[in-house]
Amino acid sequence: MAPAPPPVVVYSGHMFEQGCAEEPALAGRIAAALDELGTGEAFGPLACGADILIAEAVLARGGRLEVVLPFAEDDFIAESVTCGGESWLARYRRCREAAHAVHFATPLAYVGDDNQFYYNTRFAMGLAALRARELGSEAVQLAVASASARSFSATGLAGTAADIGIWERLGKRTIVVDAGPVARGLKFPCRPPPLANARREIRSILFADYKGFSRLGERELPLFMREVMGRIGAALDRYGRHVEFRNTWGDAVYAIVDEPGTAAHLALELQRDLRGLPDTLSPQGAPSGMRIGLHYGPIYVGSDRVTAGDLWYGGEVNRTARIEPVTPMGDVYCTEAFASALILDGVEGLEASPLGERALAKDFGTVRLFRLAEQA
Repeated sequence: MAPAPPPVVVYSGHMFEQGCAEEPALAGRIAAALDELGTGEAFGPLACGADILIAEAVLARGGRLEVVLPFAEDDFIAESVTCGGESWLARYRRCREAAHAVHFATPLAYVGDDNQFYYNTRFAMGLAALRARELGSEAVQLAVASASARSFSATGLAGTAADIGIWERLGKRTIVVDAGPVARGLKFPCRPPPLANARREIRSILFADYKGFSRLGERELPLFMREVMGRIGAALDRYGRHVEFRNTWGDAVYAIVDEPGTAAHLALELQRDLRGLPDTLSPQGAPSGMRIGLHYGPIYVGSDRVTAGDLWYGGEVNRTARIEPVTPMGDVYCTEAFASALILDGVEGLEASPLGERALAKDFGTVRLFRLAEQA
């Protein structure tokens, strides 16, 4: 029997100041941990301090580095790189340029929300788990932490202790490298405080529309509302409180669902429920049917100032709305963030097949998309 491939690493660690006296010794401990693991692939951000040391060690081994950044790059550099001193920037750039790939959890701005770091951590973990599944290996966390951080029970969303807690709650293996007495006098940029009452949550987002709706005549619209929208409404009802928000206009459906696994099963169930529609809903015999796009990310939740109802909004909602127009009729497409969340959560019975980079509708950029289906 062939030996198992070496594990894929997802990494995390303390940020610290440039020129820290402890850095050479810490770099040696990181190299030793990677040697012991035998790993050549790693996923994680490039914050000053431990992240960059790990990335440099992976690259020095001739390994494959996949950088995972939480938001717009200029904001990340200000928040997490040069806060430890300007000399980190050149090392950041060398690692970024040498990386096999750079993933953005979102290309949008940093808004002072720890959910953005938490989301990025889960995204990196999911990508590592996806890659480990592809290779038939194990995903392992490499964390650089001080003894005080390791003994601290993290209750926040961001930070090395929180990252260790997330991974351990998933029942996965963590290798901890002692950070030692690194200097952590970081200088963060001044930013305006977040808007009051602008709460953000991480949720699954579903958008769907009916290809062929614009060809329907006045006579067919009541049948469409009964057979298509009626079936969709019934499916949403079956998922009860898991569907936290729903809206519709014309043939479009927008829903917020609590967990990625629930959203995935709902989307596939919607496609099953829409089979066998009356022929009159396919004008002139042209193909008609639903297209569904799924995403998972941090979004705002508040009140609609016009309707006074609930409202879930933000850039990640807009991104999801640009996925379903490029989805073939009868299919469900999802983002890499959504697919990685399914793997990380251990959702079974589903298969997310990579489609590569796809251009989104209305010049909304490109994203890595996956086709979602039930396992054969």
